[in-house]
Amino acid sequence: MKRTAAIILALLFVVTALGACSVNININKPTEAESTAQPVTETATEAATEPAVGTLADYVKTGKEKSVTYGDGNTNTLRLPEILIDSADAKAANEELNTRFGEAFNSNVEYAGIYSLDYEASLNGKLLSVVTNGKFEGGNTSALAYSFDVTTGNKLDNQQICDAAGKDYAQVISDLRKKTEEYYEEKFGSMPGNTAERDKTYSDENLKQSVLYLDEDGEISALVNIYAAVGGGHWVTEIDL
Repeated sequence: MKRTAAIILALLFVVTALGACSVNININKPTEAESTAQPVTETATEAATEPAVGTLADYVKTGKEKSVTYGDGNTNTLRLPEILIDSADAKAANEELNTRFGEAFNSNVEYAGIYSLDYEASLNGKLLSVVTNGKFEGGNTSALAYSFDVTTGNKLDNQQICDAAGKDYAQVISDLRKKTEEYYEEKFGSMPGNTAERDKTYSDENLKQSVLYLDEDGEISALVNIYAAVGGGHWVTEIDL
């Protein structure tokens, strides 16, 4: 009887020990779901989504508009844009536009020295371009162009615009020189006394001071200073590339 009790106790001890081992194994062994789950990478957890891009109307509007009657009886509508991006660069652009062209809207008289004034704006992806052209008495012209990344509010320089368009900056300047020469020779090639002005117009310094922007088709255009003996001084012309 004592021997039977001892055997029973021994069997109970073994079963208990095996149960304990089984529990430990199950705790340490990963489940099927755990073994097949993919590790969470740092890239996935830190991936940031760029801000959504709105429509053109979200970033620019007609800030000022006025009908002006001139001495010849013609009436033109002058329009000045307002850039709606909330950034220091956009604020500076609006201030420059008002400094350059705002006088025509502040005058109480019908006649103004600006014969025409209008703007064009385009949105290519997240790149906004706004170009304003004014024509003054005597045929002189003035223009301002700005390009912005609408997701950051930052103004873009010529190199950044070429990068956004997938163009090589040096090649764009080379193409701009050819187009400017074609324009100049057509306008002033037969006129004498333009040698110095022609050289200045074609110079690297002048061409690199041109302001590049993207038109509504995503193509690069430029505002270029044109120098010619006729009329004196210089004016600004749009050159399409």
